[in-house]
Amino acid sequence: MRDLKKKFQAIHQEIKKPILEGHNTPFDRAVAGLFHWANETGKFFSTERQRQRVYGYLMQRLLEVAPGYESAQPLLGSAEEEAKFLAYKKKRILKLAQPCDVILVRGNQRISRIIQTLTTSPFSHAAIYWGEGMIIEAEPEGILVSPIEKYLHLDLRLSRPVMIDEEGLEKVKTFMIQKLVEQPKYDLANLERLLFKYLYVKFRPDTKVYLGGNTDFEQYYICSGLIAHAFHVAGYPVSPTMRFLNPKTPLNIPLEEPKDFLRLVVHHAKNYSQITPADFDSSPFFASIKYLLLDEVFYSVGVSPQTVVEEPE
Repeated sequence: MRDLKKKFQAIHQEIKKPILEGHNTPFDRAVAGLFHWANETGKFFSTERQRQRVYGYLMQRLLEVAPGYESAQPLLGSAEEEAKFLAYKKKRILKLAQPCDVILVRGNQRISRIIQTLTTSPFSHAAIYWGEGMIIEAEPEGILVSPIEKYLHLDLRLSRPVMIDEEGLEKVKTFMIQKLVEQPKYDLANLERLLFKYLYVKFRPDTKVYLGGNTDFEQYYICSGLIAHAFHVAGYPVSPTMRFLNPKTPLNIPLEEPKDFLRLVVHHAKNYSQITPADFDSSPFFASIKYLLLDEVFYSVGVSPQTVVEEPE
């Protein structure tokens, strides 16, 4: 009875708040619900052809390069110098990248700017490195195998799952191959909620209502959600909670190795459909690899970059 009274008091305090001041959950949820109703009603009363035209125009606009942002990594000098720099960049990535590393991309499209704003992160896209300069990624046209050259002109970062074992890596690879065959659809419903929230936070910047995700997780994906699902299948956390112990884990296990710590955390604090590229960058279980080591810097101090890159024995 006392708990029920506290809940009613909390609801009463929320209702008493001025609608446009502070964090007002009931108001935010009401607006989000109204948007969802209007969106679904519009779909119901429109034809498939009309919906395809709207989605086609929307995706065309979102995938355009943002004005004045042709490259997220400004390259100075002549075309020859730029080509030389990109060749060096590719060489470094191929030298350091390992299969199942996550490639984070600072995109330069309109949709990239939206994702960067909402996630407060420079990274807007994620792909998984497959080896030999190839990546697997989820795009609106499907699950694709693409060359790393596709994103060389943009800022990139390698996020490496540092505590996953060989068995886990094989599970990640098997999952990605399976999705390449199945070709699940791109999560346009998630995109709709993302666009709504982008516009809504301009009016209500303090809102904390989550509007992403999809109920049919197995059939629809976004780029980071596909990769997160692969690691979740392998039992490896991306964005875990470390506030509570896993209830299935004994309390007296020793913490002798890093992998022992994995057994203590509640792995799936977020559903994989809610994982963004920023989650890989901030995850304690993924190491950020700064691949672009300039040889001249090390040679100037008498240290070979090879000694920096190689793993210690």
